[in-house]
This record gives sequence, C-alpha cells and structure tokens, in this order.
Amino acid sequence: MRRTLILAGLVALGATLVVLVRGIDVALEARRFGARRTAEGWEIDGRRASPGSADALDDLLETVVGLRAVDSFRSRDTASYGLERPRATIEVVTARGVRRLAIGDLNAAGSALYARRSGDPRVLQVGSALLTDLERVFFNRDGPQSSG
Repeated sequence: MRRTLILAGLVALGATLVVLVRGIDVALEARRFGARRTAEGWEIDGRRASPGSADALDDLLETVVGLRAVDSFRSRDTASYGLERPRATIEVVTARGVRRLAIGDLNAAGSALYARRSGDPRVLQVGSALLTDLERVFFNRDGPQSSG
C-alpha cells in the first residue's frame, strides 16, 4: 500500500512538472527546433504545431521530465563519451529557469546514451529510446517527404 502511494506521488509530481514546462529547445546534430507552450497549445519554430507535432512534443516532454539514469559515474574524460561535442542538446524552459541535457554517444551495447545535465559532474547513461522521441518531433514537424 505504501509503495503504491509513493508511486502515485511520483506520477503526480511528473504530471505537474510537465504542465509547468513552458518550452523545449532541441538540437540534434544539424537539426534544431524550439517549441513553446501557449494558452492555445504548442508552437514550434514560431508556428502553431500540428496535432502530430503537439502529441510528439508532449511525449518528448514526458520522457525528458521522467528521465532516469540507468547508470551514473564520475569522469573528467567527457570526450570518450561524446560529451565534448554532443550529438544532441535538450533545454527545458520553466518559470524557474533553463535545464540543459547534453547527449553524447551510444554505449558499447547500443542500449543507452551517455548524457550530462548542466551543473552535474556525473556522466549518466539514459535509455536510447530518447532518440526515438526526438526523431518523432522532427518527423512530425517536417512531414513525410513526398515522392513527387
């Protein structure tokens, strides 16, 4: 019973954090987008987001807010993990400020990405499914390529 209450509290906290987020800025290799939440819904790159983009942004935000490290360790050698020149950066904008996450290389097994939060000396390993959520936003924003 107590464990259920704790889990329910964590879910409620996560839902509250998702609502408090005002925006998210992402750079993935050469691609970028900036999204802001307005009273009317999501805007991406200054335009109203399509329903598919809005759903993808909600899912990405839920993933980022609920992101948990599968492992963490301290290392001064960030280059070995792809964090000197990250393949992606995610900045979450709230009323309290901006939180930045740098995403580096895949681990040897290909199951996790190396990451580092701003202000945190630890190198984290986070699930590689995060890339899927990022790609989904780009896909929905850009639309499928027509064959002509």
